[in-house]
Amino acid sequence: MAIKVTRYKDAESFLSAAGEFLYAHESINNLMLGVCERLVRNPDAYENPLFATVMDDNNDLCLCAVMTPPHNIILAGSDGFSDAMPVLVDYLQKGDTPIPGVIGPVELSKAFSRIWEERTEQSSEIGMYQRIYELRSVRMPMLPPGHFRVARLSDAPIIAAWFQAFEEEALAKIHDLDLERAKQFVNDGKAFVWERDEQLVAMALKNRPLTHSITVSGVYTPPEHRRQGYATALVARLSQHLLDGGYKFINLFTDLQNPTTNSIYQKIGYRPVCDSRMYNFKTQK
Repeated sequence: MAIKVTRYKDAESFLSAAGEFLYAHESINNLMLGVCERLVRNPDAYENPLFATVMDDNNDLCLCAVMTPPHNIILAGSDGFSDAMPVLVDYLQKGDTPIPGVIGPVELSKAFSRIWEERTEQSSEIGMYQRIYELRSVRMPMLPPGHFRVARLSDAPIIAAWFQAFEEEALAKIHDLDLERAKQFVNDGKAFVWERDEQLVAMALKNRPLTHSITVSGVYTPPEHRRQGYATALVARLSQHLLDGGYKFINLFTDLQNPTTNSIYQKIGYRPVCDSRMYNFKTQK
């Protein structure tokens, strides 16, 4: 079987080749599509992005790969990806761009990681077990005291602190407080909060708007306000707000090692569509 890797100069040409396949599974591919659509709108959003497809001799798409250094490579693929995966790895090895890790549906990311380990001096470790959910209709829970609203600029210091805490807790990323980033979330209308008695008790973000869907992310409740139903109420109200705004469905990622959040989202109407896995690569000593 003749398998061919094609690299594209930009997101627009990549989506021309792979978009029909990717949009047919929009929730599963929401991360890749979100990156690509952002680069269509703003080609300078990331430096030196990589866009590639792998097709068989019938010109059927087997694999898609997108990477925005220094972030992990993102994979999407068909059921017939197995013969194409070694070809993609060989192609990437010949390039000059380091591959820090991989993220994608379990079978794809697992296969890529195994072959990458075999052919390089790097080992892999699982960074996160994830599940992708999709919601088309909200089952509104009993709401706790307080109300849902769009975040205001005056909320930015709290949003910044909470996002710092969220990334450390959920993603094991430690970084300095980034007030400007929080202000950008607010100014872009991406940040939402649950407020009780004039005090913020939970936050969530909308992210990666696509043709039919949008992602809910950054859901965070500080420890002193947990187990009160605030995050559940916020995600339910935000999801309904987004559906009312014209999106056909909403998607989100969860950490499978956090059973509480997975249970909460299902209770308000989110349904699992795909398990995803993140692998991080490191050079063996």
